[in-house]
Amino acid sequence: MMRIQSETNGRPQPMPRAQTGPFKDRLIEAKANLVTAVLAGQSSYVQGEDAPLRYRLLTDTALRLAELNQQAAYFDLSDLAYQYDLTTWVQNSIRLLAIQLNLPLPPASWWAERSEVDPIVIFVSFLGEHVLSQGITKPILLSFDEADQLLRAPLAANFGRLLGQISRAQEQKGEFNQLTLVLWGKASWETLAENGRFPGNTFKQIIL
Repeated sequence: MMRIQSETNGRPQPMPRAQTGPFKDRLIEAKANLVTAVLAGQSSYVQGEDAPLRYRLLTDTALRLAELNQQAAYFDLSDLAYQYDLTTWVQNSIRLLAIQLNLPLPPASWWAERSEVDPIVIFVSFLGEHVLSQGITKPILLSFDEADQLLRAPLAANFGRLLGQISRAQEQKGEFNQLTLVLWGKASWETLAENGRFPGNTFKQIIL
């Protein structure tokens, strides 16, 4: 089940259901497309300019996927807007991932053994060795909100490397085929993926 990350920190709340009437058809279509993509193992980018409406879709989709027993973890990329330390971001993200999927947290010795390893390699290795190869038979969804931060965040290029390494791992037809990614933002995917920073051809674009 997807667990929405703690506090909103002043971010817009999901649009109240009572106010979604004018957007009902858009929400239904986008939700159907996204749920279908996730269940088929297709990574997606959801573009929605209206943040409260986008959060409503995110929340409703999370609830539907939980009903379908989809294992999911949620991340807020706003962290990248003020985080300059890649190692710290990866450590925090791995801990959050483990907590949301009810997996054991890596011990201090695990981190110490990898103190000289590229943090992105550590993240991908954790996914392969501790998430996808530990008896979790259900597909795993990683959902990253506030993708617009990637236009200006100091660690945006590193996040691009993470997506690229996951994409290459999925091409090998191993355990990474259980993994699906969803990014959420208001900018167009073409804007985010310009200059080849992100593996744009591996993401289905869904417009809200």
